[in-house]
Amino acid sequence: MVCSNCRRLANPNADTNIFLPLPKTGEMLSILIPTYNCACNQLVAELSRQADALHLAYEIVVVDDASTDADIVQKNSQIANMPNCRFVRLDVRIDIAKMRNRLLQEAKYQWILCLDADVFPADADFLKRYADAMGQARVVCGGLAYRSGNEQNVNPLRYKYGVTHEVLTLKQRQACPYKSFKTSNYLIDSKLAQQIRFDETFVDYGHEDTLFGEKLQLAAEPILHIQNPVYHDDTDTAEQFLAKTRCGIENLKAHADELQGYSQLLQTYSKLQKLHLAGFVSFKFRLLRRSLERNLLSANPSVRLFGFYKLGYLCSLQ
Repeated sequence: MVCSNCRRLANPNADTNIFLPLPKTGEMLSILIPTYNCACNQLVAELSRQADALHLAYEIVVVDDASTDADIVQKNSQIANMPNCRFVRLDVRIDIAKMRNRLLQEAKYQWILCLDADVFPADADFLKRYADAMGQARVVCGGLAYRSGNEQNVNPLRYKYGVTHEVLTLKQRQACPYKSFKTSNYLIDSKLAQQIRFDETFVDYGHEDTLFGEKLQLAAEPILHIQNPVYHDDTDTAEQFLAKTRCGIENLKAHADELQGYSQLLQTYSKLQKLHLAGFVSFKFRLLRRSLERNLLSANPSVRLFGFYKLGYLCSLQ
């Protein structure tokens, strides 16, 4: 069933969205990766190997957002020595949406593949599937996965939340194509990327991709979802993940009018406000915050309590 906020871009009586074929202009690909204190040289090496095997005309551009870890910077700087690769290091950190727009300006080819630095292709046909999808739609999303048995390498809260809320089946993503848009793994036509840009009023981490997905829907731009995931190899500690979560919720609050209908958390918050219960939830959150965080930072965190933590933090924001 298609969610109510993802209107159909085809005949409303049809069973599936219709993607009209786009003109083919050759398989030329710019791969763009933003990084901050995250080594991505192995990711670049794998992408280069796959692109070479497909005989693609390609470039890989890594933009470093003024990383502070000298060892990681040294590793990533070696990317500049790889064929068809560039490594761009910024002197001063910029906001997340500005970084994504800055990356898009680096692309010289028609098709742009955007990936986060902490992901890795799930198999050797990753780029081939995107190459096959070129021309079927101007936006293509591949999805997200977690490595089987990788719990020990990702903090427990991040892993549990990721596998229960972020790893969606193809059918789930197709049912809500715009809400399912994620910046961690997507292909986009460069002309469209220049027309629909990330909102640079978003700072720090979180929900700039939610608004970008909404912009695509308002522009009646179809999103083609395919089964082509990347593994999410997040290296954040649980404390860092919680801090990023709070930043994302602050972004959500600041852009509540624009994002209403695109966030389940905002919808729940709005219902509480109408029932005059948001203040009570805020009170309970403030009372329980320390004990909640103890659980969330433990070796066996509760995803259900994490849901209350996010709702409580949103209700507590003035």
